[in-house]
Amino acid sequence: MRAVLVLFEGLPATVIDSQVLAHVRLVREALGIDLSVIAVACSRALFESSQARLAQAEEVAGSRIRLLRGLRPAMPGSLVVNRLLLGRALARMGSISLVHARTDYAAAVVAPWGRRRKVPVLWDCRGDAGAELRERLGSWAGAALRYRAQLLEHELQIAGGNCNGALFVTQQLRDVMACYMAGQPSWVIPCLAPETEFFFEPGLRARVRAELGIAPDEAVYIYSGSLVAYQRFDETVATFRAVLASGQRARLIVLTPEAERARQVCADLPASSVICRSVKHAEVNDYLNAADFGMLLRDTTPVNAVAFPTKFAEYAMTGLTILMKEAPPACVAIARELGNYLSPGSLAAPAVEPERRRFAVQAGQRLGRSAAMPTYAGIYESLASR
Repeated sequence: MRAVLVLFEGLPATVIDSQVLAHVRLVREALGIDLSVIAVACSRALFESSQARLAQAEEVAGSRIRLLRGLRPAMPGSLVVNRLLLGRALARMGSISLVHARTDYAAAVVAPWGRRRKVPVLWDCRGDAGAELRERLGSWAGAALRYRAQLLEHELQIAGGNCNGALFVTQQLRDVMACYMAGQPSWVIPCLAPETEFFFEPGLRARVRAELGIAPDEAVYIYSGSLVAYQRFDETVATFRAVLASGQRARLIVLTPEAERARQVCADLPASSVICRSVKHAEVNDYLNAADFGMLLRDTTPVNAVAFPTKFAEYAMTGLTILMKEAPPACVAIARELGNYLSPGSLAAPAVEPERRRFAVQAGQRLGRSAAMPTYAGIYESLASR
């Protein structure tokens, strides 16, 4: 089988490597599917930065990547222009069995092309874009929000009406998007993490804690991610402040690209209780192993109601007990089933080694990227044979 994965995010140094290109490599190696990539960058700056990363991205993917300069999605006529550009690139690739379109816009661009040429298209829906737009621009009055909302609605109608099947990260997201579908098959696969990068290892835990000067009787809470408002880092700090007030010996590790800003937010905490660092993605597992509790405090909003953060998979696959409210509900449900859910305000002793190992193993079976390959094989083969 020859297939193509299409994305309109360029090749930024973010989750594209771990969430997209790692998937491409695994599909090629584990399933024997010749999966290539077409990455479209819709701004000059993104195109140039993607060009600089192209060789590195191809090494991660184990596949050739075709990089195109496209038109910004918000621009009038972008669907038509980008469909022409993408259609030419796809035509040059010869016979293909399937197009995997990552995100709603990619599916809106490529699905009509696929329908005309009888090439199956999988719509890979990653979240509720309309809810994200309202949350981001909700304070804006009038025309800008209405215009962008109308564009999004149009894109969803095209993607859902023309795709041959759809993939969603949660059942809740599938329910929200069902109104755009026309009876095509759909599947749910949560955001995954690679088993080779996220795992629990007692020896690693002991080594990293020793390097950080963490005593055996100290409970370690960890936050990994950006400091954007919806991640509620302020509430994470407040929760940890309450932990210290309870008398528990504890440390907080913060892994974020904005380490200096994180230190400022944590300025009123005892300096010895907080470690703020900006680390490479490959180093995150070391710190997660050193920790006991993962902080994932999300509010119950329309965006979080359908979400499945990759962070949850990384926390769970390293055996952490995870502090969560009631969102995202799909993550809360899995944490309750695994037994590693802890509500904010509750105090618990760190999981002992056998218990933590059980959390990690069971999470890997449900959220590991390799473990999901048979499901992807079934999806791809089902669509390619239709």
